[in-house]
Amino acid sequence: ADSMEEEAEFNWEEYMEETGANATPHTTFKHVEISLQSSFQPGMKLEVANKSSPDTYWVATIITTCGQLLLLRFSGYGEDRKADFWCDVMTADLHPVGWCTQNNKTLMPPEAIKEKYSDWTEFLVQDLTGSRTAPANLLEGPLRGKNTVDLIVEGSVLELQDVSDPFLYWPVQVIQNVGGRLRLRYAGFSDDHQAQDTWLFYLDVRLRPLGWALENRLTLEPPTGLRSLKSAPDWQQALEDAQLYGQKSPLPLEVFKDHVDLPKHSFKTGMKLEMVSPREQLQICPVSVTKVYNDIYFQVALDDLSVDAKPRFVVCHTNSPGILPVQWCLKNGVGLERPRGYKGQDFDWADYLKQSGTEAAPDACFPDV
Repeated sequence: ADSMEEEAEFNWEEYMEETGANATPHTTFKHVEISLQSSFQPGMKLEVANKSSPDTYWVATIITTCGQLLLLRFSGYGEDRKADFWCDVMTADLHPVGWCTQNNKTLMPPEAIKEKYSDWTEFLVQDLTGSRTAPANLLEGPLRGKNTVDLIVEGSVLELQDVSDPFLYWPVQVIQNVGGRLRLRYAGFSDDHQAQDTWLFYLDVRLRPLGWALENRLTLEPPTGLRSLKSAPDWQQALEDAQLYGQKSPLPLEVFKDHVDLPKHSFKTGMKLEMVSPREQLQICPVSVTKVYNDIYFQVALDDLSVDAKPRFVVCHTNSPGILPVQWCLKNGVGLERPRGYKGQDFDWADYLKQSGTEAAPDACFPDV
């Protein structure tokens, strides 16, 4: 039985050799490359042991990172790179700014630049004003030296945007983290509700840190489609429990350092476009813009001309991966699904737009297509 199990193991190299296939380049998966980057960012300040003077420390700036290695430059060297030095965050004597003061340790500039300034205290005040210190939890404790993606541990609490209303959020707890793919469970649910768990990559724009909704004057409400599963008091208790738990073990904000702000869109109500069906991923359908929430989010509905039409709405933004301009399918040799209830045999966009008295969303609405 053991030998059969060994034979059954999948081997990528053998598979590609047998099929004559090539591996997709790593650079294609930018989101994965981002997830492997250091949690430290260039420009962060920290206090580091001064090798030239035992038992003293000095402020340094992170110049660049490479895995768990940091390239540092002591404050006072300006643009001079000659004294830059590498250190391993797992073994070096590194601390957040302010650690020396709290622990009665001596801050002293390196011997080589000691005479450069007469008042080093004044220099440090100016050097540190407006700067960002390396977070303490990245320099000590269980998160020390971890990549950004590994800072998200089981039990971490985030806020997740509702799929049908961009202004609604609800806390979710991380059940699993598989290389940045997060299995998330809504606050108020237990193992009995595993079917309601959702998977998202940690860089997904729908994910935000705990407290984000209230800070941005948005609403905390349970997901629209799941609201009926619990009473209002139960949901309220679940919200309070999640917030309390999340505040006890806050997620480092470094997790969100690579989240990008969504660009503004130029869609208008009534415009038509093509879209990968949210329910049948192998189908592309005509859809219409039915609502513009603001300059970031808009809503589309699958075109349905049947008598018993039940509108299916989807919240979108400019970067939504499934939206495409009119005629995209025709230009790319892909079949376009006719709207349900459409009378003609062959679907023609020009006729359809004319009959419905609508306009196609201009190509400018699709900057990445």
